[in-house]
Amino acid sequence: MAAELTCSVSDSLESKCFNLRLQHSVTNNLHGNHCIETDVPFPSGAGAFRCTANYWPMNCNRITISVVVTRTNRQIRHNVPAAHIDLPGKTGLPVPHDIMASITRDAMPVPAAGDVEGGTTISVRCDVVERYCVDVDGHFTALCTIAVSRSWPPPPLPAPPTLGRDISVVAPDLADVSFRVEGETFAAHRLVLAARSPVFKAALYGEMAESKASSVVAIEDMRAPTFRSMLDYMYHGSLPVAVAATLEIDDAALKEEFQHLYVAADRYGLDTLKEMCEEVLCARVSVSTVLSNLVFAEERTCTKLKPRCLDFLAVGENFKEVAVTSEYFDMVMESPGLLAEVQNWFKRPRLSS
Repeated sequence: MAAELTCSVSDSLESKCFNLRLQHSVTNNLHGNHCIETDVPFPSGAGAFRCTANYWPMNCNRITISVVVTRTNRQIRHNVPAAHIDLPGKTGLPVPHDIMASITRDAMPVPAAGDVEGGTTISVRCDVVERYCVDVDGHFTALCTIAVSRSWPPPPLPAPPTLGRDISVVAPDLADVSFRVEGETFAAHRLVLAARSPVFKAALYGEMAESKASSVVAIEDMRAPTFRSMLDYMYHGSLPVAVAATLEIDDAALKEEFQHLYVAADRYGLDTLKEMCEEVLCARVSVSTVLSNLVFAEERTCTKLKPRCLDFLAVGENFKEVAVTSEYFDMVMESPGLLAEVQNWFKRPRLSS
């Protein structure tokens, strides 16, 4: 008794409008949380996401319809900028306005297996559907619209300007400041650093600037590899090759590298570098990194990373794996407030499939 699905109106790689034709006359005796699920073909989602239409024929004398996008590739995320479901009347004309007001809409889709990216849900009384929507053949139709766009990993950044690269390659002998970090010395050009970072500008040219005659500036509380990566970014405007290479290694090593780089970027006012680091951390959230990333996001007020971690933990299979780790038990002891937030996020009301 699968739902009948016909696609109409429009169809593109990024969005889809479709009619979900439901056989109410056969399914109206089903009760509880029994769900009928139908795959919605989405060419651009191959290997990256899955779109499904879900129908609960009877649940507390209401029917529920949900269109949901779930991620099938953990390395790629998508946004769902638009999702909507309408119920036309049995004649094809709109249902009376006062009746439509009884429909409950929720921007949070009923979760399905896998990482939920987005979608929408409506719930309506069964008697309303039977009176106004079910036709003589015992069917009714839901008009569904869903739009999906890729957001993780982020799209490539525009080609950076080459002036900083040219200076670093062509004029290394014109470097006029050096930095000492963990015993390593890094030569640089004051003008480049000041142009990139307001903090360096104040330190090197402001009223509180150190003497230009000073040959070496000591940098405390930073790893030498992190300073090297930050310096490379300031000259080239992109992630350095050495750091980008960590994208190919394990999630834990990547997390540590980019957390350090995020802190350095925050310290020196490099907002774009901060955003790049947060994007990478979001794209590689996993069982081994989610809790430390969550704590980091809470401490640093990372507006993208924190909800990404909570969304990851809201998937039952992920939570079960994380809950048996020593890191989870450490959070129980050290961050009870954050743990409560995780549990509340996980316990958000939802229907079972």
